[in-house]
Amino acid sequence: SDSEDGKSIGTAFGSLNHALDTVSTLSKATIFLKSGTHYLDNSAGGIDIPANVSVVGDNHRSTTLRGTNANNDLLYVRSNTYVAGLAFKGHANGAAAIAFNPDGSAGTITNSPYIQNCSSITTDGVGMRIDGSKASGLRSMVSHAFTQINLGGKGVHLLNRGYAQLVSIFTVSCDVGILAESGGQ
Repeated sequence: SDSEDGKSIGTAFGSLNHALDTVSTLSKATIFLKSGTHYLDNSAGGIDIPANVSVVGDNHRSTTLRGTNANNDLLYVRSNTYVAGLAFKGHANGAAAIAFNPDGSAGTITNSPYIQNCSSITTDGVGMRIDGSKASGLRSMVSHAFTQINLGGKGVHLLNRGYAQLVSIFTVSCDVGILAESGGQ
């Protein structure tokens, strides 16, 4: 229940939205998601992970994150955020699993957001959108072991001087595996 304090498994928050709202004033927090399907209320757009906050699932085979609106992005990252062990599913029509907030609120990236051991499984969605015009500083993301099974979509889209270090990126059945344009690299 979101009325719990979120400090233990027995008093866990009922939603990732509430957990992210709660840690927004804290620093260097980790939110753990247990196995199961978690629904993110992204009806107004993607949800920000504050700087220095980690979202860690049990593993990407058993911990799924879906948005309530398939046409909106899922998670927006900032400097020093870490996302691991999640399968992102159901984002469509160009919506990204991971991106910088389009309103530019990602701010200055001094320590790249790190996405590790995740999967994006959808139709025409995007696994990672790294738009350098939406952040300053490094304008980068780092990813390791991120599988993209986006049937008709994009695996990783780098644009407007966005930068990525991609290690063990697998793109299966994507229309475009990795696309770098407008200075993206």
